[in-house]
Amino acid sequence: MLTLENETFRLEVDPQRGAKITRLTYREKGIDLLVGKPEPLSHLPATEWPVRFTLADSYGFDEMFPTIDADRCVSLPWGPVVFPDHGDLWSLPWLGSLSDDVIETEVLGTSFPYRFARKVRLNGPTVELEYTVTNLTPYAVEVLWAAHMLFALHSGISLELPDEVEMIVNAYEGGIFGARGRRITRDERVFERCRSFIPDSGLCGKWYTARPLSEGWVKVVDTTNRITTTISFDAAQVPYLGVWISEGGWQGQRSLGIEPATAPMDSPSNAREHGAIHLLQGHATEIWSMRVTTVSLPD
Repeated sequence: MLTLENETFRLEVDPQRGAKITRLTYREKGIDLLVGKPEPLSHLPATEWPVRFTLADSYGFDEMFPTIDADRCVSLPWGPVVFPDHGDLWSLPWLGSLSDDVIETEVLGTSFPYRFARKVRLNGPTVELEYTVTNLTPYAVEVLWAAHMLFALHSGISLELPDEVEMIVNAYEGGIFGARGRRITRDERVFERCRSFIPDSGLCGKWYTARPLSEGWVKVVDTTNRITTTISFDAAQVPYLGVWISEGGWQGQRSLGIEPATAPMDSPSNAREHGAIHLLQGHATEIWSMRVTTVSLPD
C-alpha cells in the first residue's frame, strides 16, 4: 500500500489491485469520502480471464479503460478483441512507487498493447491526478476512459452541475430513469433525480450528459457533514460526465459513482451509436488530468 498525507487528506493506493485508491480521508472531520473496503476482501479467481467485475469488491476509486461494459473491438487486424467487463485496469497488478510526495503507477494493457500511467499528488485541499495512455500499436482504436469514483451515499448528499447540463441520457435499463437510452430534459420531473437522492429507495441508475461539456466539473454537496467535494477536469479532453447511483439497489450498496469520461454510455460501441466515439490513434500518447477538491462549508 502506498500512502500520501497532508493537512487535508490521507490517501491510500493499492498497486496490486489495479492501483485502486482504497481510501480518501478528509482529515479535518475524519470522514472517509469513498465507499470503504469490505472485510474480508474477495479473492479474484486466478484461472479466469477476463475477470467479471461482479466478482470483485466494489469500493474506492478504480480506473476504467478501454471500456466499462464488456465490448468487442473490431478495429484491430487480429480481432475481434474482447474488452473485458469494466476494462483491463482494475484487475491487474500495477507497478507503483512513492517519491517526492507523488504516487506513480503504471501498467501494460492486456486487451491490446498499450501503456497506462497515473500520477497522484496532494496540493492543499486538492488531489491532483495526471494520466497518460500510449497506444503501442500502429492502429487507431475506439476506447473510453472513465473514473470510477464511488462516494459513500447517505442523507444530505446532492450534486451541483453546470448550468449547461440541460439533458441527460439514461445508461441503465430500468431503475430510477426507466428505459436505457431515454433522454431526459431539465423540465421533466425525473430530471431532479440525477442530482437529488433517496438513499434507501432500493433503486439504482446511471446517466450521462447527453452532449459534450464545455465546463468540466461536478460538485458533491454533503450538508450532513458540512463539506463539498468538487471534481474538475478539462472538458476539451474529457467531455462527458457519467453518474452511477445505487440507493441500495445494487448488492445493497449506497454509493454515488462520479465518472468523468472521454466517451459516454459505458462502452466504445455504445458511444459510437451515440455519435461520440473517442479514437486513440496508432502510436499516439494522450495526457489529461483531474482534480478532487474538498472544503468545509461555513457553519
